[in-house]
Amino acid sequence: MDYSQFCSDNVSWKTAFVSGAKGVELFEIHFKPPRPSPFPPIIFLAGWGSLIHSWEIVLKEMTKDFEVYYVETREKGSAIHHCKQELSIESLGSDLNPVLAHHNLLGKPYIMFGSSLGATVILHAMSENTIDPSFSILIGPNAEFNAPWFWILIARITPPFLYHIIKPTIKWYMKKHYLDTESDPGQYQKYAQSLDETNPGRLRRAALEFSKYKIWDRLGKIHQKVLIFTGSKDVMHGYENTVKIANSLSQCELVDLETNARSHSVEMVNQMRQYLEEVTHV
Repeated sequence: MDYSQFCSDNVSWKTAFVSGAKGVELFEIHFKPPRPSPFPPIIFLAGWGSLIHSWEIVLKEMTKDFEVYYVETREKGSAIHHCKQELSIESLGSDLNPVLAHHNLLGKPYIMFGSSLGATVILHAMSENTIDPSFSILIGPNAEFNAPWFWILIARITPPFLYHIIKPTIKWYMKKHYLDTESDPGQYQKYAQSLDETNPGRLRRAALEFSKYKIWDRLGKIHQKVLIFTGSKDVMHGYENTVKIANSLSQCELVDLETNARSHSVEMVNQMRQYLEEVTHV
């Protein structure tokens, strides 16, 4: 696949598989601007099932002056591992240290960037001292993954090969209960495409694992600087819980961009850039 559409002009890119923990191989795209960046490199973790197409606008702007390692976490279909490999928040976080070691970033400045599930994994890994980023830029981190009990029951009893039969119902429920299609009409299309291209077996296993997770008792262990972008009209990512996360962190700034579309925009990258300029005096 040609990834030049996801980066700024004259930015070089290459793909590779990078080793995570316990034999997991993660797909990665490395974007490198033509001139040295004034900022530390970014490790980029997208959300649960999120595709790189959802981040085209962000990556095109970001790669103008950031070196970016876009890493697809182990629950995605691109990862290479056996069918019984653990797919929990803890296991996703355990892959980060090997990725940093591979790029010789341990003990050096780097930025973690994550959205939704990716943001939660970053918070968890920081609370475990698995990673120690200079800064973390997070979009809509999940404190917990609340799904109705009947969806958890369906995931538990439905084999993966029946996923495509129940997928239309999942899309309908998501659109009706979790998305504000008036404020952000493009959000449904983005999530629908992710459901179309997901790995059903990994989706099911991850859903059962994530449903048990809560991060609240870990937030007090995090000491790094954090910038959180949230959306007060983005029902999917729980605005009130995001505010509670921000208030529970010792060094956190919170920016409300209202909609999911704005949090995936040039505006978001510009605000991120401005924040980093202020705290690093670039």
